[in-house]
Amino acid sequence: MRASRGAARAVARDIARLAVARRHSMARATPRAARAVDARPRARATRRASTARGSNFDALVFDLDGVLYDGANGYLAHVRARQRAYLRERFGMTAAEAAATRKTAFAKASQCYKGLRDLGLDVESQEAFTAYCRAGAETFLKPDAALEECLRAMPYRKVVMTNTSETEGMKALTALGLDASSSDAFEKVYGGIFTAPACKPQREAFEKVFADLGRDVDPRRCVMFEDSMKNVKAAKSFGMTTVFVRTRGESVLDDDVEACCDAVVDEIEFEQLRRQLPELFD
Repeated sequence: MRASRGAARAVARDIARLAVARRHSMARATPRAARAVDARPRARATRRASTARGSNFDALVFDLDGVLYDGANGYLAHVRARQRAYLRERFGMTAAEAAATRKTAFAKASQCYKGLRDLGLDVESQEAFTAYCRAGAETFLKPDAALEECLRAMPYRKVVMTNTSETEGMKALTALGLDASSSDAFEKVYGGIFTAPACKPQREAFEKVFADLGRDVDPRRCVMFEDSMKNVKAAKSFGMTTVFVRTRGESVLDDDVEACCDAVVDEIEFEQLRRQLPELFD
């Protein structure tokens, strides 16, 4: 069943505005290689670099969705609904067709944009697509003082690695109160544009991030915080310590947990992590 005409026109206006913004942006931009977004101003980065760090790990790598906030809080359902709306409007799909296509695309690539492109659909730029689908993050994501306190208690370099764009990743951190103006919790955001054409759980995506982190970072001395078992397995293949976060309620096999997870928690919370991986706080 199609969305109402009024809703369809609203979606069309949103997409048209994004297309115009994208054309203007492309006209002004000069070609450059994709890069991660620095989450901290230079002065703050300098202060952090001089702070004593722990000796157990080289870096901590955090997924965004379902790890830094509860994946069942409504935001991911909102994003999926916007993705289906996009497919209905741009390609004239029925609601059932849009739902099936979105599901197939995500299962194919673990990233809706890449999956849709792999299916042969013309989906504009990743920046424009994710901006449309992720609009409204601030409605669902709020600052969490306990989360920030837990993050700051880990005396290691910390970065975010997400399959969404760097821009939308930074918007999410802003809503969570973890952006550069509010916190120095994270050093960088590595998104799907930086890792393109690969994305998690592809090996090439992890290799790009490790290369950017520097030669002094050994994947075997890094920790991955993830809510996707596919991505946990990919991280473990590099020898990373892995923390599986169960916020999405993903059904996983006990054998996978036993083989791939060094810790399993319900959220990024100090007591749960300290009980299972006390070395995170040393």
